Amino acid sequence: MHSNAMMRAVALLVALAVAVVAPLVVSAQAPKVVRLGLLSPDATFADASPLLAAFRRGLAERGWVEGRNVELVRRDSGGDRALFLGNAMVALGVDLIVAASTFGARIARDATSTIPIVFVGVSDPLGSGLLPKLDPPRGTNLAGIADVDVRSAARGLALLKQAAPAVSRAALLANPAAPLAAPYIAEVEAAAPSLGVMIRRRNVLEPSELPGVFAAMLRDGDQAMVVLPDPLFNALREPLLAFAAQHRIPAVYGYRSFAPAGGLMTYGTDLPDVYRRAAGIVDRILKGAAPGDLPIEGPTSFHFAINLGTAQRLRLIIPESLRRQADQLIPPAPSPRPSSDLGRTACTG
Repeated sequence: MHSNAMMRAVALLVALAVAVVAPLVVSAQAPKVVRLGLLSPDATFADASPLLAAFRRGLAERGWVEGRNVELVRRDSGGDRALFLGNAMVALGVDLIVAASTFGARIARDATSTIPIVFVGVSDPLGSGLLPKLDPPRGTNLAGIADVDVRSAARGLALLKQAAPAVSRAALLANPAAPLAAPYIAEVEAAAPSLGVMIRRRNVLEPSELPGVFAAMLRDGDQAMVVLPDPLFNALREPLLAFAAQHRIPAVYGYRSFAPAGGLMTYGTDLPDVYRRAAGIVDRILKGAAPGDLPIEGPTSFHFAINLGTAQRLRLIIPESLRRQADQLIPPAPSPRPSSDLGRTACTG
């Protein structure tokens, strides 16, 4: 009997030990899943977005894997900014918000002062009033990366001149209402004389003004076009590209999406790199850093693309030295293969 009692006591102790240890084992196998809210007024975080892919890659490089220890909660306005409410993201109980664009960052900031916010795709966090100071913005719940270097437009003009050395008059398309329009313009105008180019500033505040700008460019004999990086011009990509193609005007654009769509050249911030680096800021905050203690970062990588098909249509010979500088060379589209029936005539008899 004594032996049986001892065995029952041992069995009870083992059962108690299993009951205590089992939750710990489960906890070790299933870590807390962090919820990241991705807030955007456009398709920045859409499934096929290269910027979302770059952000995911940055997370994975630091051990944050969807389905294991992180969940991405994505919300956008579907094109209607009136529906773009940061309060909805806060209500979802996210641990941190990644906000794309100045507009998105403001919405997130106005919705919460406690949830950490990492902004990305913001051109001028200080001038836009998003932050009171830049380095670092202590006392706030914001950290992030400014994605603009105003010297990039002058560099774009220099690259365009290498591709089209005969150009002596160029239009500079600018949105004067943009926060960084003035320093962008100053950089281009300062660089132009040493390149042998006269710059004519062409202001565009609204899409309706674009036809008038085009007419003025043709009247004044502008030979080339420098298009600053601005959301307004990104939205006007199709008419800008169509005008350049129709009138055989070489152009350089500030957004890399213009080159695959038919633009001659693009030079500007490497946005996928910015979004990949934003994941590093998220990682530091999730590991205990206070957002307000982190300095605001700037772009460190730039992307230069040349569309060789467009150059061919413009009858430009891109020198090998310029090709070597490019991060991306877009080849001409292959010529259609002639039909085997081409040239045959029908015979009757």
